Amino acid sequence: MNKLMIALLSVYALSACQTSPLDSRGIDEKAGLSTQYSDGATSQKTAADINTELGAGYIGNGRYDRALIKLNRALSQDPDHALAHNYLGVLYGRLERPEQAYQEFNKSIKLSPNDTTIQNNYAIFLCEQKKYTEAQAMFRKVINNPLYINRSGAYQSAAWCASENNDYELSEQLYRKALEMNPTLPRSQLGMARIYYKKKDYDLAWSYFERFDEGTIQDADSLWLGINILSKMLKPNNNRLSSYKLLLKSKFPDSDEARWLYQGKQDY
Repeated sequence: MNKLMIALLSVYALSACQTSPLDSRGIDEKAGLSTQYSDGATSQKTAADINTELGAGYIGNGRYDRALIKLNRALSQDPDHALAHNYLGVLYGRLERPEQAYQEFNKSIKLSPNDTTIQNNYAIFLCEQKKYTEAQAMFRKVINNPLYINRSGAYQSAAWCASENNDYELSEQLYRKALEMNPTLPRSQLGMARIYYKKKDYDLAWSYFERFDEGTIQDADSLWLGINILSKMLKPNNNRLSSYKLLLKSKFPDSDEARWLYQGKQDY
């Protein structure tokens, strides 16, 4: 799994019973993997519903062993629980067991073909598997549902997927739509910064990166992008550049990015 996908899914970490979005979280926090029931919350939750939510929460926290127990328990209680199959597909994807993931996703789609939560999670998995055409088709189903609470997050994930396929024109269009719906989405701001860096418009890349930096904890990958943007600007913020280099060396000393910095590499 690549670094940006890890960032999306970790930044959008789940809690077991949370139904409001950040990534889609700001909804910037929940766009990567959605736990939102498409038909809204209900006070009449079954035992299978509860174990499904717990399983999804454990996936978000990286406790895959507990997630497997809870999701299998949900399916023992209700073998046709579409979301339980869906999150089991997500889990198998994380465990790099794609064939089992496909089986679970297909079961969930057959059981609930119009559920946008299921479609969104499946689209992300398809993109991870480099099935870009199929992924974008599934993202379009999510985006075209005006009732889906996480549409900005779906645009963001679709934009990420387009960039993975080196389709930067489509990626830019989708990031813009995400930011129109929610201007505070940090991963969309970072995505736009990457796109303009590739276009060599470093001033505009910096304007997006600076907004991203205002409310987000950086990782090695984002710091490396910030360093490269500033290094190529005609009038960079040298204090910020020095700060990013220090942070990269001190917080992520064993990262590839820190090694590249020590080696004097100058490209992202």
